[in-house]
Amino acid sequence: MTVVGSLLPVFLLLALGVGCRRFGLLNEVSAGGLNAVVANLALPALFVIKVGGSPLEAALSPRAMVVTVVVAAVAAVLGLGVAIAWRLPRSQRGVVAQGALRGNIVYFTFPLILTTYGSDGLHLAAVTSTVLLPAMNLLAVATLEAYRPAGTAKTHIAVRVLRNPMVIGALLGLALGVAGWKPWGWLATTLNALADLAFPGALLALGAQLEVRRLKTMWRPLSAVSLIKLVVMPALGWWLMRLLGASPLELAVTVLLLAAPTAVASHSVAADLGGDPDLAGSCVLFTTIVSVVTYVGWVVLLRG
Repeated sequence: MTVVGSLLPVFLLLALGVGCRRFGLLNEVSAGGLNAVVANLALPALFVIKVGGSPLEAALSPRAMVVTVVVAAVAAVLGLGVAIAWRLPRSQRGVVAQGALRGNIVYFTFPLILTTYGSDGLHLAAVTSTVLLPAMNLLAVATLEAYRPAGTAKTHIAVRVLRNPMVIGALLGLALGVAGWKPWGWLATTLNALADLAFPGALLALGAQLEVRRLKTMWRPLSAVSLIKLVVMPALGWWLMRLLGASPLELAVTVLLLAAPTAVASHSVAADLGGDPDLAGSCVLFTTIVSVVTYVGWVVLLRG
């Protein structure tokens, strides 16, 4: 399959979600409902069955886990440094850091890896994400909490991270994989059916929730977030994995996980923790649009 051919289904489903919103097949409420089903049922089921129900050794890459977490931490520092250097309002500093580090890896990158590198690539991505996903959530919440308005109630960072359904699914899948769990036939069928809903449902919901009006006049922080998220993170990951002697599949999965656009969930988390919700939503939209080009570039580079 050509590079364009492998990426096209992902972007077509995303565009279909935009069309569904535009022509009334999905509105804000129904798109939110679809997203809730995917986030709370389909994606946790995918982690449980793909990670917990398969041999862990074949897809376990400690260097991919370590490199992705280290690069995410570097991105958080870079994003926060830029926001402070530019003297952005406090409500935007944590949002910029979150936008620079928190990738839409499950909703966006998993389908792309599946179409480009097949089930082996998806399995490796899912296992790596059992560590990367909680780390990204932890870093994002920590940066937002650091600039949360004084006098507002605060929830312990660990509690916020661990109650995320995708984090629960990822950690449960990892634990079951370590234990060598073999699901009963009927349970495996049910989980696989839910997991099959994850990718198309996630992309349709993502497309339906993107709103161009959020871009407004935020080009300066958006350009910084996009550069760090879509170029610096995957480039640093590529260099580190090459340095560590990674296999071609490990290298590709690591780079594509790090090249993901900003996570959709970052908007609601930013709003909940006193961050600028308009900037958070704009980070999601702008990096998603730009990633159409950068993902093609990274896949071409990896295949070259």
